[in-house]
Amino acid sequence: MLRPLLAIDAGNSRLKFGFFLPARCSFFRRIGEDIVRIVDTKRDWPNCQRFLAIPAGDEIPWKTLASWQPEGTVIAGSNPQAIERVLSEWPQSALPTPLIVRDRAAIPVEVDVDFPEKVGIDRLLNAVAANVLRPASRATIVIDSGTATTLNFISRDGVFRGGAILPGLEMSAKALHHYTAVLPQLPVQDLGGEPPVTPGRNTREAIRNGLFWGQVGAIRELVYQTCRHEHLSRPDFETPIDRADAPWMILTGGGGPVLSPQFPGLLFVPSLGMHGLVITAWKKGG
Repeated sequence: MLRPLLAIDAGNSRLKFGFFLPARCSFFRRIGEDIVRIVDTKRDWPNCQRFLAIPAGDEIPWKTLASWQPEGTVIAGSNPQAIERVLSEWPQSALPTPLIVRDRAAIPVEVDVDFPEKVGIDRLLNAVAANVLRPASRATIVIDSGTATTLNFISRDGVFRGGAILPGLEMSAKALHHYTAVLPQLPVQDLGGEPPVTPGRNTREAIRNGLFWGQVGAIRELVYQTCRHEHLSRPDFETPIDRADAPWMILTGGGGPVLSPQFPGLLFVPSLGMHGLVITAWKKGG
């Protein structure tokens, strides 16, 4: 029996908390005027019942988390200091003792790269979740737009084969501000809404254009280059992909809602790595 779990993702910018129950789920996307079913899970999928996120330095809402009444807890993340902080403040009487996923070898995905021990745990957990969602024998690309944007390639047989890492939207905005004398820092939320119109007619519009379309263009080119190297057909970003010779694709991460309208053919799953973390815990008997 798979237990309801509290999952904690200790990231570089935020702490994310989710309460997950096992379920079989269908995923849909709006394509123009139509609602299109993209995938049905064939195996148990962690269905997120409750979710909250806070800045990494904020007070942890332990009472709220305890009120969710999880039967187990699991924690992982890309920020070791944040993990240690959570563990040092853990309310032993209010929540079950957490399973800590630090060892990459404990994550149920095969890794084929030069240095497997150096791959970020967040990227591997994305691959674990993708392997549950993706159609059988279908190569898959996961795009995770967070502090950094990562593109991760999973082969037809479910092996993590590496990918690409570039600055995310927020990191790029901060870099423009901190490494120049006068350019303002553009909040990431300003990138949402209607896509910016090129050319920008003032400094803020020019920055918004560069950040937004630069990220969109980088993702598209990285997908194309990956397909070229792996002898796959170029995908159609506008509609769900049914061709077996093209990669199946998933978008996730905090920047996902900003980027998702430019990639309507991709399945958007918020916090995909947290689903992978719960699947990992379930496989370990959690």
